Amino acid sequence: MAYQMSTFPAFGGVRMDLCDQLLNADASPDACNVDTRSGALRSATGFSKTVPDLLDTDEPLTRLYVYSTQNGDRYFAVTSGTIYLYRAERRIWQPMFRFASDTPGERIDFLKVRIGSLDRLLIANGSEQMLTFDASTDTMDFFGSAEKLSDRPVCFAELYFGRLFCAGDRTAPSRLYWSKAPGDGRAIDDWRSDSAGENVSGGHVDVGVDDDPITGLFAMSNQLVIIKRDSMYRLLGDRPSNYRIVKIDASFRQPLHTACVRYADRLFFLTDTGLCWYDGQTVRRSAGSHALAPLLKQSDLSAARAAGNDDLLYFAFGSRVGLPCNDIVVEYDVLRDRFMQRSGFTAADLCASHGMLYGLTGAGKLVEFDNNNTYDGDPIHAYWQTPRIDFGHKETDKTLLSLIASGSGRLRVRAASNGGVYETDTLLSSVDNSVTEIPLRGKGRLFSLRFSSVNGAPFTLDAPVALLFDQQRRPM
Repeated sequence: MAYQMSTFPAFGGVRMDLCDQLLNADASPDACNVDTRSGALRSATGFSKTVPDLLDTDEPLTRLYVYSTQNGDRYFAVTSGTIYLYRAERRIWQPMFRFASDTPGERIDFLKVRIGSLDRLLIANGSEQMLTFDASTDTMDFFGSAEKLSDRPVCFAELYFGRLFCAGDRTAPSRLYWSKAPGDGRAIDDWRSDSAGENVSGGHVDVGVDDDPITGLFAMSNQLVIIKRDSMYRLLGDRPSNYRIVKIDASFRQPLHTACVRYADRLFFLTDTGLCWYDGQTVRRSAGSHALAPLLKQSDLSAARAAGNDDLLYFAFGSRVGLPCNDIVVEYDVLRDRFMQRSGFTAADLCASHGMLYGLTGAGKLVEFDNNNTYDGDPIHAYWQTPRIDFGHKETDKTLLSLIASGSGRLRVRAASNGGVYETDTLLSSVDNSVTEIPLRGKGRLFSLRFSSVNGAPFTLDAPVALLFDQQRRPM
């Protein structure tokens, strides 16, 4: 008998794009609903309802926004035809505005602004004049006016060097508007020229050509990024007299406005070719940008949504074409350049506010991702699978004997080889400094192990994990 010991030093993210025998020991070809940020393997935490009442509507849910004010949070949900506000005192989702026509979710934009001395939430929808919401009275009104040239039906809005920039006007699809510089009686709802001069006046410019419409605006620290259907530009300068619009020379698949998220003055976005980020000069791919390539190839990103919370970015999309709502959420750890997928719930939209991540499910449930051990009552089925392992010797026969590990909770271990599949459930000892030895079976040249939850119950598997096996040379 040639007993040998091998260890799994740590648990990491999902990497689907490589042959699994080329993966590092801490990478998984298939994992879901787990947290590996500490190197240990833990079932992911879930979410709880933020408000007790569902948004019951026959219209498709498209957007979510949490508007934080001094008087508390306001929760907005948008369907293809209506904007709703949750009224806690009445426990209802109150319709606040009905669009003139159905509005796709990627044409809705929210922006916190100050108009004169008043704090407002600006809502652009692309089908008609923008809206403003006053949290002190919970009322909604139209933004701007024809007299001030600010009644354009735009769908993208950003603040850059104090001015309001807007785009997405269907009558002028390549046009970028900007407001007057606020101060001295001027406010961002005025887009006219001003007698004080060009540098405080409002105005507009056409970016590129009309058959390449603007599809998103994002303000960075020193530039305004202008995403178009087939290209990308940036506006440099802090006043109209020194504005320069420069085309970004980079090759990439154009993202949806709702699949973009800012982090540390970079703009990350997900397309069906992988994760990209704009660094202020050009578009780059993360080192692991292709990690989800097989998943993205078969998925539907037509209603993709994104949100960032701390050092984690979240992207929701459909696992296949034709689903009524996104059913996969990919979590990207920026600092570790690692991906993890989540499933078991739907996500019409995601939104981050004051260090919390919120979601709007396809069933109209507003949820807050927290330390709940379930997805608001639904079990979290967590698993992490190793690559196929030959222990450095494909020419030998191996017989699995046991797994030596520490942790807590009930763990299911599945060992697969050409000799068959063996599965066992074990309760890990939660006593400090204790170790659990899990008997295994299986014989073959290659093995794969799968660690998973039992009936959705939480578990923790500490790293490293040791595997005891017997190895024998095959007869020639």
